[in-house]
Amino acid sequence: MTATNEMIPVNASYASLASRTLDCIATCGSSGGYIAPPIVPFCTDVSASVGTTVGQRLDTVSIQTGSDFAVGFNDSSWRELAQGTGAPWSIATRINLIPRSDTGFYNNAPVATMMSPVNIVKDQPTIIKIPIGDADGDDLRCRWSTSTSGIDECGGTCPPNSLPANTTIFPNCTIIITGTIVDKWYAITLMVEDFISSSSMTPLSATPVQFLVHVVAPPLCSIPPKITGVPIEQSCTPILVGQTFTSILYAKNSCGSNVTIVDIATLSYAGVLKSSITVLNETTYYKDFSWTPTAAQVGYQVVCAMAFDSQDSQSSQYCFKFYVSVLGVCVCPEHRLLVPQDLLQRVQRRQPLVPHLVQQRQLQAHRLLQQLRRRHHHHHHQQHLQQPLPRLQRLQALQRRPQQRQLQQRQQ
Repeated sequence: MTATNEMIPVNASYASLASRTLDCIATCGSSGGYIAPPIVPFCTDVSASVGTTVGQRLDTVSIQTGSDFAVGFNDSSWRELAQGTGAPWSIATRINLIPRSDTGFYNNAPVATMMSPVNIVKDQPTIIKIPIGDADGDDLRCRWSTSTSGIDECGGTCPPNSLPANTTIFPNCTIIITGTIVDKWYAITLMVEDFISSSSMTPLSATPVQFLVHVVAPPLCSIPPKITGVPIEQSCTPILVGQTFTSILYAKNSCGSNVTIVDIATLSYAGVLKSSITVLNETTYYKDFSWTPTAAQVGYQVVCAMAFDSQDSQSSQYCFKFYVSVLGVCVCPEHRLLVPQDLLQRVQRRQPLVPHLVQQRQLQAHRLLQQLRRRHHHHHHQQHLQQPLPRLQRLQALQRRPQQRQLQQRQQ
């Protein structure tokens, strides 16, 4: 089963959205020929059981080098929230095409994905982790959205006044929130910023994240569903354009036969194929996934999933990342420190920082790690034959092995 990948229809109540665009809202004099694209997205995920539809839109816009401006969309309004009805909605991001001072290349903005809504149990402090990634391997930090810097990032839902008392966000993109009234809804609005280094205080760009939180009553069975599978949670998998990736996610029900898993809902992107939910046994359900990335999807792509059961409990968000490349990068940017720095330094001394140098580094790193894999292949192959694993464990073990080999080499 796959979502239609067609434009989400706009009904009469929201007819004006059909002509709305993502407009320049700040420093538009340096917008470098920016033409605002439409905002109506294409359908990528549907869960009839949960009652959610997810859309995504990807547009290519030509902008002049040196441009630095902000774009945004605002309208009315959010659904009814704890703070009242009619809260205006505003979301904004920064587009920066000034070459970086450290590499001379254009910056890649952070990527963040968050499912909505997130159910939190009344009077129980809940930890929400925002999955993030950055193709440049930059230092990433999260902060609450604001409307005081000349750019309205949050409309009528700017924290902390829009959230329960003592709600906290940490720079590592972790939120702690406690709801005290059942069936209240809150809008979480935050920004993910990337910095050249951990000591820098000037962000290169900012990516918005906005989602809903719903306070629910404690369920009869206090054990929520749990997702396991491949790829491993919070992992990053390098993948080539045109290379098909298949995976499987399991949802476990620990509440007995009176409770069932109704769906494994997803937040993905165009081209991800998903099977219907299948019952393996009384406690385990699963979905199969497959995806073949296109050239338009080069860079980070994030998939998230949640399992929902028949008592309206949900699992923690289970997210994993892909890093799509044309050349076949063998590690994701956040793992690039595993490549010996003297190799990169030698290349830097001999040649200027030009685009084709990145390709050379990727190929050199690929050859180096291929040698490491061959060195340890026989040992791991013997171990695999001697200890047969169930399907899920076998897939997880195969994914962990390259990371383990890299760590062993680094320790040597």
